[in-house]
Amino acid sequence: MRQHLSRRQISAWVAGERAPEDERNVAECPECRAEVAGLENAVLWFRGSVRAWSEASVPAANRSRESLRRWRPQWALIAATLAILAGVPIYRNVERQREAEQARADALLWKQVDAGLSRPVPAPMEPLLSLVPGEIR
Repeated sequence: MRQHLSRRQISAWVAGERAPEDERNVAECPECRAEVAGLENAVLWFRGSVRAWSEASVPAANRSRESLRRWRPQWALIAATLAILAGVPIYRNVERQREAEQARADALLWKQVDAGLSRPVPAPMEPLLSLVPGEIR
């Protein structure tokens, strides 16, 4: 009788790589046939457990997608809050610049009003002052 199949030959057999002499050996030797059957059963069991696990994990994946859908509005709210918080200092800075420009414009207007009020007579009448003697100037 021929030698038993090695572990490598048995693995190749289960994977579908079957040499004619290995086929004869499995057909004739009950020990090799038992080894091949045991490995085939283990592979079938493993394949079944992997399929069962993947089928069980699909609903979990769907649940995680659902939780992401529920989180999207919260993330949008968080992003909007951060944008507002970042925009407040910028808005305040722009507002301060506007206030400073308005204060400068007000000061210039005040100087113009003061200069106009501090004259003894309106500008169009100043040539007439030279005709009047006295201390009006």
